Amino acid sequence: MGIAPAYRIMLRLYPVDYRARFAQEMHNAFSRAAEEYRVLGRTSFVRFILREFSGLVSGVRAEWMAKMTTDKSVRGRCLPDLRMMRPPGVSQALWFAAARMTEAVEENGVYESRR
Repeated sequence: MGIAPAYRIMLRLYPVDYRARFAQEMHNAFSRAAEEYRVLGRTSFVRFILREFSGLVSGVRAEWMAKMTTDKSVRGRCLPDLRMMRPPGVSQALWFAAARMTEAVEENGVYESRR
């Protein structure tokens, strides 16, 4: 296993909302920096890896502590549940009509109009 896949696996230690927002950017920055340090020699590369992985562990600990000790409204990192959000351009009436139809199909297996 290479260093980049190992780093991607370690990123899974972060909370889901943090990972959804920052994991791709963190992985890209790590991959670019790893390539640069690999050119500088083995000692520089090993120091870079140790520094990055120790930083990742402390970052994971800090993010989990922040998640556990602060309220969602203060933390501001809770991502919205896209399944519950009305898409832009869809009227409220249409959105709730579709929701009622979906509920009816789930309950009865068929849609019956409520007229």
